[in-house]
Amino acid sequence: MIIDLPYFILALAILWFPRQWLRFGRGATRRLRWLRRSRRHLNEQMRTREPGEVRLTVSDEFSKPRNYIDFLRALAGGLLIVGNSEWEIVAAIRLEAVATDAASGAAVTGLEYLRMGLVLVGVVIQFLRFEGRLTFYAPIFYLGGLGFALCGLNAGLFAFITCWILNSAAPLLPGGFLSLYALLIFMLGLLLRGLSDSFVLFMGAVSFLPVLVSLLARRSLAIFVKRMK
Repeated sequence: MIIDLPYFILALAILWFPRQWLRFGRGATRRLRWLRRSRRHLNEQMRTREPGEVRLTVSDEFSKPRNYIDFLRALAGGLLIVGNSEWEIVAAIRLEAVATDAASGAAVTGLEYLRMGLVLVGVVIQFLRFEGRLTFYAPIFYLGGLGFALCGLNAGLFAFITCWILNSAAPLLPGGFLSLYALLIFMLGLLLRGLSDSFVLFMGAVSFLPVLVSLLARRSLAIFVKRMK
């Protein structure tokens, strides 16, 4: 097995980086100006709401810069982990080129499971939050980026765009949106990539994972919204 250590570390760093850490840099900058004011402003700017309080809206979600960061880092990290022959991206963790042709099915399957496990850890880190209490967050844009990386451009694009088009007609709760996305990315992935692609099944399952965990815990999925003064 070959591991390109710099790219492998980079992939894990951007995949496993918790979204809430993105606000620390801005908070530090504001503390240079006025410590007490920055803390009060930060608390008022980012709040979690239960899905009964807010539904997803296109204008709100696409106006949040962190959503774009989530999408891009999941896309980049996913591509570094699994690679993409169409885009000529070599996976950071792979079998040796000489041994690939002669490798047993178990070795190939083991590598796929390892890649899935690394991605799964990133998803879990994104939707589990500990901020005073345990909160289940819907990492919609993060999973959208993973869909592009694991299921291809066409399946990822069609699933993500279709979900937002349907949501614009009838705004969904976070759990409903992820359930719809999981179904679409799975079906489109099977249609465009075939039954032999194990990442299609994995992507459908991991997209539904936050919903399943929230249902088992009897806690609603939350989203972060900006609170205007």
